[in-house]
Amino acid sequence: MRLALAVASIIVFVVHVVVFYDQFFHRWERHQTAYFEQARTQATNDAEAEELARRGPQIEQIIVTQFGESQVDRCVTCHIAVDDPRFTEHFHPLKTHPYSESLGDLQVEGRWERRHKFSDFGCTICHDGQGRGLEEHYSHGDDHYWPMPLLGYVVHENWNENYKDKLLGTDYMQVKCAQCHTDEGFAGTPHVSRGRELFFKKSCYGCHRIEGLSESTLGPDLTEIGKEFSLEYLWESIDEPRANLATSFMPKFNMTDDEVKSLVIFLKSRRGKNYTETQLDLYRARLEVGDEQDVAEGDAALAEAEDPVAVGERLISERACTACHKLDSVDGKVAPDLSFEGLVRSNDWLMQHFINPRTVVSDSIMPTFRWDHSDFEAMTAYLESRTEAPQVADAAASYREFCARCHGEQGAGDGPIMLYLDPAPRDLTKASFMNSKPMERFKESIRYGVAGTSMPPWEKVLDEQQIDDLLEYVFATFVDQPRRELRERSIPENNPVAMGPESVARGESTYLLRCTGCHGLKADGKGPNSPDIVPRPRNLRNSHFINSVSDRRLLESILYGVQGTAMPPWIDYGLSQNDVGDLLNYIRSLNKGRE
Repeated sequence: MRLALAVASIIVFVVHVVVFYDQFFHRWERHQTAYFEQARTQATNDAEAEELARRGPQIEQIIVTQFGESQVDRCVTCHIAVDDPRFTEHFHPLKTHPYSESLGDLQVEGRWERRHKFSDFGCTICHDGQGRGLEEHYSHGDDHYWPMPLLGYVVHENWNENYKDKLLGTDYMQVKCAQCHTDEGFAGTPHVSRGRELFFKKSCYGCHRIEGLSESTLGPDLTEIGKEFSLEYLWESIDEPRANLATSFMPKFNMTDDEVKSLVIFLKSRRGKNYTETQLDLYRARLEVGDEQDVAEGDAALAEAEDPVAVGERLISERACTACHKLDSVDGKVAPDLSFEGLVRSNDWLMQHFINPRTVVSDSIMPTFRWDHSDFEAMTAYLESRTEAPQVADAAASYREFCARCHGEQGAGDGPIMLYLDPAPRDLTKASFMNSKPMERFKESIRYGVAGTSMPPWEKVLDEQQIDDLLEYVFATFVDQPRRELRERSIPENNPVAMGPESVARGESTYLLRCTGCHGLKADGKGPNSPDIVPRPRNLRNSHFINSVSDRRLLESILYGVQGTAMPPWIDYGLSQNDVGDLLNYIRSLNKGRE
């Protein structure tokens, strides 16, 4: 018992000693004491040695006032030798900050002179970190809650293990260089320049706004993204867009790690107002937009004198359309193939899709680009000129060439661009659906396309025999049940209930009671149950689709359900033909006059 008490007493004593030592003998004091002792041994004269002898440990700080809000920098409390050239060979924290000609440092009569003096810039202006911290955990930004850890030196424990190693290195310092050095060709920020180039090359500008660079509002505003999110969040969001938001429709671009790194550094440098800009600078920049407009009008006039097809080809290349689309051998693996677009889309469709994609495909993720009308005309002219379809040997080759991109190699609706299409491509392996529809319906879908969706009309690419052969191939290869005779159903060709306010009101009541769980209160297919349903519920405000479908088809889908989907047969739940007729009138009323 006495031994146990003795051991416990010793442990308590040691703990108290450690606590007392940490409280009254800080690590930074030990660093400063070591510096003074070593510096005295290197003193060049007695006066310098006496000065160093008189100095004792104290908190050192720099208050930086020239770059926005004042910043308190206590980094030199530990890094006390940062500007002492005699400590270039020592270890941190007693090590001289390196000199760099690329950063503007100069040698004058054998001595280095810094372009970025610590008395003016401090440390966190360039490195990030927490300038007030006096313990490494806080000052370097290891603290989980500190949003700006030392760039390229610190990664948080909670960061994704797959990215930690990629977020270390001095290249990330370019983030802060770009706060002052904003010119695109600045030699000290190659990753920022390349990231800016990728922002346009990968068509990020089509969805995201960055003040002064792009104006789109389809995706989040990135003007201050570098101030709001960590390097790890940015890398993960580019590498796997759905990692942080499961419903994100941002494409997954197949970029190399080095490309992602450049884009991350560029985005991290987007912190709103740059240090070198003033409100007057911004005002003058906006005044100069008029001059840019004059230049743009001159370019447009020049374009009118050129062949529109040639202009369109150049614009499609310059505007990075292949960041998403396929065109000949270049494939962004996000959007449809444009290689023979002139055979599957009309002039009117192409123009309208350029001007506002969601007026022809309601749930298209293609951005609305704010380009000149003449640009759209030229690009349309070029795509219309693409009228040479690839030659195919048989139905299997036709499927691979024209169908697999959306419907998948095995017909399961999981082609490489499936994630970015809404409604999703049909799963051709679902026998319950494939064997419940007349063959003529499938032929019409291939021949004329499906309005309001990404399914194009193939009538100018495939002749009737090729369409028959393709369907035979699909049923023989992907549908694992023999086709059976369709059940006869008594369904009127036209809605049995006349359109009118009373019918629409009854239909709305039925809709709110029966349909909102899947199709949503707005009838846009985004009800509370929709995320768990494959394929997703139909968007009933997709006017191009709804207005292209006959009353009979809609009545049948509601009354008897859609096999292979979550749409149930409502006749089994008490709805009569007249009830469904009212519901159909309500759906039609949502799309009346909308094309």
